[in-house]
Amino acid sequence: MICKSTLFAGLGGLILTVVATYANAASGIPDPNVKLTTKQVRDGAYWIKGGISNTGFIVGDSGVIAIDAQMFPATALNAQKEIAAVTSKPVTTMILTHSDPDHVYGLPNYPAGIEIIAQDNVKTELQKTIDGLMPGVSPPPAGLKDYMPDHLVKDQEDLTIDGVYMTLIHAAPAHTDGDLVVYLPDLKVVYAGDVLTPEVGKYPGIHLEKHGSSLGWIEFAKFLLTLDADIFVPGHGDPIGKKDIQVLIDDTTSRRAEIAKLVSENKPLDEIKTILGDPKLEGNAAKFQTFVESTYQELTAK
Repeated sequence: MICKSTLFAGLGGLILTVVATYANAASGIPDPNVKLTTKQVRDGAYWIKGGISNTGFIVGDSGVIAIDAQMFPATALNAQKEIAAVTSKPVTTMILTHSDPDHVYGLPNYPAGIEIIAQDNVKTELQKTIDGLMPGVSPPPAGLKDYMPDHLVKDQEDLTIDGVYMTLIHAAPAHTDGDLVVYLPDLKVVYAGDVLTPEVGKYPGIHLEKHGSSLGWIEFAKFLLTLDADIFVPGHGDPIGKKDIQVLIDDTTSRRAEIAKLVSENKPLDEIKTILGDPKLEGNAAKFQTFVESTYQELTAK
């Protein structure tokens, strides 16, 4: 039975990834036509790097199962060109690891009628995004309303899609309350979405507005260590292993405990940030929360 429960909250992790890997040096404007490259994870399983976020894909018997859709139309189309360079089989299924724009806004550029799988809460969050009710999120593409998830997973589901056996898992609210990882036991591979974002920062990104949780993140990350897998493809950056995940858990657990201790001593946020050396964010990132800020808000919420 699976129980429920980065540096930045909100879209901070997304923004920093854009700035670090995707921005034109002169203008700071993301380049939708950024060069993408495909890497094989294991037989039949791949990941596409170079966009704001990663796209994974698995080649099935007659079609392709894609994991996350990118943000911009051009990037989503270029990702499909990368898939087409590996196989002539069409994309028939899309699995969303969560509802952030950099993972879902490219959906309308995929074939109409594909099966879209996501955690229960993602459909609600996408509808709020379409209705303009999700704070701090850029306006969605007009066609997103026609690409709502039609296969919802609550906690865990074992299924075979086009000959590919997998387990979809939501172990706890972590980055968001709609996190879903794709576990391929036969290949010992996990596509982890933004539950893992080692490229973004030392600590996980927690979207409080989507009911993410630092405590839930620790629970989810520890659960990943129980899986019989040795390659974990994160939502951003290169694949990592269990030793890397353990380091992330240790760092996050330690930092959360430090914050909790200072909160118990009734220290104000500014003082806690000074004590812990929490950096002041600059530029576009200044509007987002650091892990210290989001965890402080989480621990002091009434």
